Amino acid sequence: MHLNSEQFETLARKLDAQREEVLASVLEHVARSRQESVAGVLGTVGDEADQAFAEVLQDTDNATLRHDVRELREIEAARERMARGEYGICITCGEPIGFDRLLARPAAVRCLRCQDLYEQTHAADTAQP
Repeated sequence: MHLNSEQFETLARKLDAQREEVLASVLEHVARSRQESVAGVLGTVGDEADQAFAEVLQDTDNATLRHDVRELREIEAARERMARGEYGICITCGEPIGFDRLLARPAAVRCLRCQDLYEQTHAADTAQP
């Protein structure tokens, strides 16, 4: 493994902290959605502009939730790679992912060079880790 034990533990803690933050965001979203559903049932129907604005807010909330769920999956996948001893290895070239890159994005699956190439060839899907 190219990471020393201190670096590995630092990254494991960072992944755990990110997981807790994202889970808190998901739980907050779910609670807010429940409150808004009850308020929508009890509230009055507004005009078309109010309805359009509510739909935009709902779409934004849904996009945020999808992002959070994707991030949770990436974190869990990184923890699984840690358990298998495959963490920090680029899925494209097989070389180690630098500690600084992992520190910035602990769930990264590609080294910086391969990630840049990936983003150039998959411009429409640049949300990958």
